[in-house]
Amino acid sequence: MAAGTTAMTTARAGIWAAVCLMALMPLPGGAEVAITDDAGRQVTLAHPAQRIVLTDGMGFIALALIDPDPAARLAGWNAARLDAGARAEMEAALPALAAVPDIGDPAAGGSVEGLIALSPDLVVLDPFYNRSPTTIRVLESAGISVAVLALTPTIRAEEPHAGLLRLGQLIGREEQARAYAAFADARIARISARLADLPESNRPPVLLEAHAGRGSCCLSPGKGEGIGDFVDFAGGENIGAEVIPGMAGPLSAEYVIARAPQVYIATGGSYLAATGGLVVGPGADAETARQGLRAAASRTGIAETPAFATQRLHGIWHGLTISAINMVAIEALARWIHPELFPDLDPAATLAEINARFLAAPLTGALWIDAAE
Repeated sequence: MAAGTTAMTTARAGIWAAVCLMALMPLPGGAEVAITDDAGRQVTLAHPAQRIVLTDGMGFIALALIDPDPAARLAGWNAARLDAGARAEMEAALPALAAVPDIGDPAAGGSVEGLIALSPDLVVLDPFYNRSPTTIRVLESAGISVAVLALTPTIRAEEPHAGLLRLGQLIGREEQARAYAAFADARIARISARLADLPESNRPPVLLEAHAGRGSCCLSPGKGEGIGDFVDFAGGENIGAEVIPGMAGPLSAEYVIARAPQVYIATGGSYLAATGGLVVGPGADAETARQGLRAAASRTGIAETPAFATQRLHGIWHGLTISAINMVAIEALARWIHPELFPDLDPAATLAEINARFLAAPLTGALWIDAAE
């Protein structure tokens, strides 16, 4: 009797242990996830999202940093801001991307009904497109979760990669998001440390021209949050910030000449090919890009500057500056603005490491160039 009781007790204990173990095992698709998004909203998913929509195509670079098969997770996207060169390179690496539906630009009347028809379990709404509460309300009433996330890091934020980290949580790739954030933060910290004691008098005036070469001089970032911050962070003085209160605006040739910038940095991309602007970025030929940079710098206003006289003329893919890997752009700017402080800084090596360790769709080609080479 005692032996039988012992056997029964042992069997029950084994069954109970198995039940407890099953209770601890994750359900298919993963456990519930919850975040507070960039708009301060609570977003809760029953399990990590498997089908997402990106309202800003540049966010695909962020997704590709943390997901080994990002195209498979993408139910739809607005590819408008991802220029043709970058998209072609990504589709070559991820052929399934070519079949992902393009939802169009939400700011230009993209259809909410079209989003619902894609049956995503999460829509990642870029803050730029979060202009009407109706959009979120309609999507949520259809059973689709919405997270307002900025996936482009900003150096003004206490946590530059907050959007990427939240996306990682929402799709069950938090560990991968944290790994990239740590990688990028370490490199940004290295730049910050070397510039910590830089006197204001050692900050050279810098002209950063956005979308360069397609018209007269010059569209520049201003005081508002944007790529002008990179100039200041990298130890330069963004001359546009003195006269442009917002994110960007025009500078006259006369103002540029009077401010005498010592460094000229132009942004561009394949989207400028039709208008004669600077074509630089994925898929671009380096020598062709260099010729375009020299042409942009030869316009009235820039050709009369110290930057032109000393050939401190540089070009960079605009998409890089607004992407999840924009810390590579910051490295490039730091080296251009203060070559004496950063002789060992190698943005090409940094990009190569990102391509090898993180990006499911590597970015290659002439992403930045120097006129002097």
